[in-house]
Amino acid sequence: MKLLPVLLACLLPLPLLAEPQPLLLEKAGEAVSGEAVPAMQRVDYQCAAHRLLSVEYPQPEVADVLPIRILWQGQHYRLVRVSSASGVRYASQLLVWWNKGEQSVLLTRGGRTLARDCQPLAAAPIPAVPTPPAP
Repeated sequence: MKLLPVLLACLLPLPLLAEPQPLLLEKAGEAVSGEAVPAMQRVDYQCAAHRLLSVEYPQPEVADVLPIRILWQGQHYRLVRVSSASGVRYASQLLVWWNKGEQSVLLTRGGRTLARDCQPLAAAPIPAVPTPPAP
């Protein structure tokens, strides 16, 4: 029960991170040559029991600011990075995505495993969304 206030305190900022700010996406998509570089990278995963899911990761320079996006069973979820004793962990109010080495697992916030032993299949860049110049 002592853990509940700590968990609630961690969840309070989640609505603030629900949508990425266009300015951050624009900065992530800028390149020296003037061409846009990917703001996100999509990685497809093959998990145990032939389960598939996709995760869109932000570029490293904005990874602490932008949430990841998970496509799981036809639904999109945004998860923010949270502290972890080992590996990299992301969480939302519903899901937890935990990468440790080359394997990952998708859990509910209650700890039920949805997809385990997830191995990356392929990674593909997702182009940055251009933003119109300010008047």
